[in-house]
Amino acid sequence: MPIGLPKIEIIFKQKAVTAVQRSTKGVVVLILKDSTGSFDLKEYKSIDKIEAADWTADNLKYINDAFLGTPAKVIAVSVATTTTDLIADAVEKLANKKFNWICVPGGSSTDQQALATWVKGQNTNNGKTYKALVFNATVADDMHIVNFTNTNVKPKDADEITGDKYLARLAGIFAGLPMTMSATYYVLQDLESVTEPEDVEAAINDGELVLINDDEEVKIARAVNSLVTLTTDQTEDMKKIIIVESMDMILEDIRSTFKDFYVGKYKNNYDNQVLFISAINSYFKTLAGEDILDINYSNKAFVDVETQRNAWLSIGKVEAETWDELAVKNNTFRSNVYLGGNIKILDAMEDLKFNITML
Repeated sequence: MPIGLPKIEIIFKQKAVTAVQRSTKGVVVLILKDSTGSFDLKEYKSIDKIEAADWTADNLKYINDAFLGTPAKVIAVSVATTTTDLIADAVEKLANKKFNWICVPGGSSTDQQALATWVKGQNTNNGKTYKALVFNATVADDMHIVNFTNTNVKPKDADEITGDKYLARLAGIFAGLPMTMSATYYVLQDLESVTEPEDVEAAINDGELVLINDDEEVKIARAVNSLVTLTTDQTEDMKKIIIVESMDMILEDIRSTFKDFYVGKYKNNYDNQVLFISAINSYFKTLAGEDILDINYSNKAFVDVETQRNAWLSIGKVEAETWDELAVKNNTFRSNVYLGGNIKILDAMEDLKFNITML
């Protein structure tokens, strides 16, 4: 096995999550076809910094729409209108930019599917935590891809538009919501009405994000991603955007903390691993106090004894089979830190069952 760079492998399972410090969320990337300016991208932290002359009227509106959801930052990527591969050109310009949500408002069906495919590949192969908001993608089925499918939306005091032109608005909402709130039943005050799918319930179960007309308001029916195929690692609750947001935050936090404060700075012995684990458990307590984790659950990280034991067995250390738990912990394996954990991420209150008995 090649040594390469120090690696942190954090496999998110429902009962194996670790993290240390809060990550920054709320950055939206908009991929825009535009030949107005001579720049690759613009980063905006507030709406007053936007130069109208840099963009077409449509793209300027997309940027403004994103800010309605109060994200921390909007990165607008400008790609020439003559491009034949919008997504490839855009992601090349993004380079090492950090972001959370990415969409291509007004993009073609080919662009939407290409973005979904790229995000899935980045998350699977490169360990990223990007989330794509796409319109009516044909292939999704991923907890990091949100597939919006309303064909048309009607803004107040404006003509009806197709759903792909509303992606920036939704991306801004998801990026701007606090981790303690779900977007389920979020009221879209800028909309008058929407064209609902024929069967809203079926659409949601198929992994589609849909808007509904409800009590003279337009709302997000259920804040779900496109995950449909469930496994032992991809569970029912991971269909919820709020759950995945929390998972991604924790993953980013542990990565950045481990890289910044531990890699190369400590010898890999059990005492130093305990220091790291203690920091993680303190972080869990903070998350529980902020209603991200369940304060009534024992959210704990620990040494993954069996994985560490198996690492020794894999290189022929047969006596590791008889080591007790403490012996395994004290016999750290090379530069690897094997941790496990048990946490409970809080979902939002969304479903009510209220049985009333009358005498």
